[in-house]
Amino acid sequence: MAAEKRVAIVGAGVAGLTSIKSCLEEGLEPFCFERHDKMGGVWYYTNELRQGQGSAIYDSVVTNSSKEFMSFSDFPFPKEYPPFIGHRLVLRHIKNYAQHFDLEKHIRFNTNVIDVQRNNDGKYWKLQIKDNDGKLSTEEFDYVMICTSVFNMANTPQYPGLENFVGTKLHANEYREASIFKGKKIIVVGGSATGGEISAELARNGTEVYLSMRHGTWIVPRICPDGRPLDTTVFTRHLFRSPARQMALLESLCKSRMNDHQTYGLQAKEIYPAWKRLMICDDMHDRLAQGQIKPMVDIKEFLKNDVVFEDGTTLENVDGVIFATGYGFNVPIIDDSWLYDESGKAEVYKYVFPLRLDHPERLALICICTPLGSNWPLAELHARLASQVFAGNIVLPEKAMMKMDIDHKIKYEKYTQYQIPGPPLVEEIAEMIGVRPSFWRLLLSDPKLAMAHEYGPMVPYWYRLQGRGAWPGARDRILNAEENTRFILKGYPSCEEEIN
Repeated sequence: MAAEKRVAIVGAGVAGLTSIKSCLEEGLEPFCFERHDKMGGVWYYTNELRQGQGSAIYDSVVTNSSKEFMSFSDFPFPKEYPPFIGHRLVLRHIKNYAQHFDLEKHIRFNTNVIDVQRNNDGKYWKLQIKDNDGKLSTEEFDYVMICTSVFNMANTPQYPGLENFVGTKLHANEYREASIFKGKKIIVVGGSATGGEISAELARNGTEVYLSMRHGTWIVPRICPDGRPLDTTVFTRHLFRSPARQMALLESLCKSRMNDHQTYGLQAKEIYPAWKRLMICDDMHDRLAQGQIKPMVDIKEFLKNDVVFEDGTTLENVDGVIFATGYGFNVPIIDDSWLYDESGKAEVYKYVFPLRLDHPERLALICICTPLGSNWPLAELHARLASQVFAGNIVLPEKAMMKMDIDHKIKYEKYTQYQIPGPPLVEEIAEMIGVRPSFWRLLLSDPKLAMAHEYGPMVPYWYRLQGRGAWPGARDRILNAEENTRFILKGYPSCEEEIN
């Protein structure tokens, strides 16, 4: 019986919580293991890296995705929240989600899964677990869902002489706030949103900032000139079916405040492929124009106190370097041979099921990828798909068909991650579990909703209109997504309250 199927869930962040909920909905028995003392994953902020923590946020973090795009599909952010949300409010909402669906009782905190092994027939799993006191134990499960995020191994580039550089050396996951760098000369490496936001924050707080980028970047703000969030504007089904039009729109948004990125030293050459060269940062234009951030090319080598760049420029008496250079693709608790082919490329169906296993339907990686846009909708749909496969409601295709699908998608390489187009993959997963809405059926039954389907934002509530797990509030939330994004009270919920 389905209730006898035990599912181990590793991690109690957003992916882990949605996995618990999805398992319960399918009559499975979830056991979630969280190595830290609280839920929330990356959104559980602490002033220093926790033991074993990979990715982390800094104190001033605000979401790059708007609240409607990173909502749980059947538990939206309150409309009283601002369009873009600080980490304390995000964590509050995550805790409210867990409380609303009574998920916390399925979590074992301070419990670290250190190894996942198959039994002899390859159908069942043995997890080696270490508790907070260091005691080791082994437990058996029918299925495993790994929800630890791909962001668990900081990627620090290796430069000649870096080991001899005497200044501060940090990965962005160790950065928390700007005050300790006031009055210092700091190089930030990386042209992503994180590199831009950290650079801008340092510059506002009296740091001499140099932003080093290997390939340059295009800067795009969170809010478009018409006041709509970037994702609300760009992520529509109509535009995803018209890539040229989508790119043209994105290019116009990038140039809305700074038409010539070259003049400001950003090295941006072409907008396509835009997804690899975008920096979402509201403050970067002003910091550049005021000379508070100086763009630089890639670093050639480090000296004891100085840094030499590829164009021959030498920056003397550098106090430190912060590497906003992302994370590698690594899942350390499972065997590499389950993921990678002989060339080191990952073979994972829909970025969920490792094809190289004898029984890929028994192990699921939940959002162990980097989608364009918010990863919350993808994590939730991955969890819904995996739990339905575990429960026997969905049967995976033959391996040859899965291999064909894998070969038509971006493949991750060992220790290397790539950004994948999130909304098209979300649609694929929704189709598999029978919750993808049809424009033509909507046109016959609900023309207003049909127009929103084609031209409105691809918010996660679309996947609660029908099928398993349908939510009565989905239609209203879809039609009011933009109004709820703009909804502003005289005072937002307090962000000063500490989340316990």
